[in-house]
Amino acid sequence: MISNPAADPLFWPTLGTVGALLGISFVLLLAVERRHLGRLRERVLFQRWAVWAVIAPIYGLAVLSGPLPLLVLVGLLTWQAIREYSRLVGLPPLYARVLVLLGLALLPLALVSIDAFFYGLPLILIGATLQPLLTRDVQRGVRNLSLAVFGFTYLPLLLGHVILLYAHVPGGAGYLLVLGLATALSDIGAFTVGKLFGRHKLAPTVSPNKTWEGAVGNLLGAYAGAGLLSFAIPEEKRLVVRLLLPPVVAVGAVWGDLVESLIKREFGTKDAGTWLPGFGGLLDRVDSLIVTTPLAYYLLRALA
Repeated sequence: MISNPAADPLFWPTLGTVGALLGISFVLLLAVERRHLGRLRERVLFQRWAVWAVIAPIYGLAVLSGPLPLLVLVGLLTWQAIREYSRLVGLPPLYARVLVLLGLALLPLALVSIDAFFYGLPLILIGATLQPLLTRDVQRGVRNLSLAVFGFTYLPLLLGHVILLYAHVPGGAGYLLVLGLATALSDIGAFTVGKLFGRHKLAPTVSPNKTWEGAVGNLLGAYAGAGLLSFAIPEEKRLVVRLLLPPVVAVGAVWGDLVESLIKREFGTKDAGTWLPGFGGLLDRVDSLIVTTPLAYYLLRALA
């Protein structure tokens, strides 16, 4: 259940690649912020770089340390994301606590088998209907139940595909490394290209800052991430995955970001939280991964 990450043949190449990316990006950051070096810690770009410098090794170590550390990481992400989602949509505390418990109970089933992960869903959803019945909430019971059920499918169910990909796709650990970097660089590519060249709005009523030019940046970043970690892809699948995975990641990254933007806009909130400096909440950082992982899982299952 736990293994030495340094013994994995992917460890040192991945460390070198990600370390080089962080180093190069830091040099570029200093060049961009050269007039504000005295207040560098206060700058949003530096805060975002620092967050990446922390979460990248945590993610990589969890993926390469065996199923238990990965399960713990996904469980912590799910727990915090559910907390932020519950505050965002105004779920009562009891609903939020039950949502967390059900979500954390679902994740280990992904390690057992694919069937165990999916067969329990009808029972969980049927059981969820007991909450408004037992509380006799005829004013907001159905609304709260609907928001809780959506939160369950949006967060633990979709994030659980990280475990499914790891455990049930050959070469799953390597694919997760590729997917993580491709998703991260897709987001960074969208931000950079959108800032420099963005002119045409993608979805102005949902996310006014999103542009079609930024969406091109999503695709370029996804291809860059898949290319840089292509050594982590099984050799017999390398070419087809390098061609097909980046568009799926790019579409999923835009899709996931727009879904979260839609939720925040409906409930009148700019950020899901304040957990991550420069980004907002954890949900603001993993919104792309929430959608890219299931899409990547089904693509890779089809290619297996």
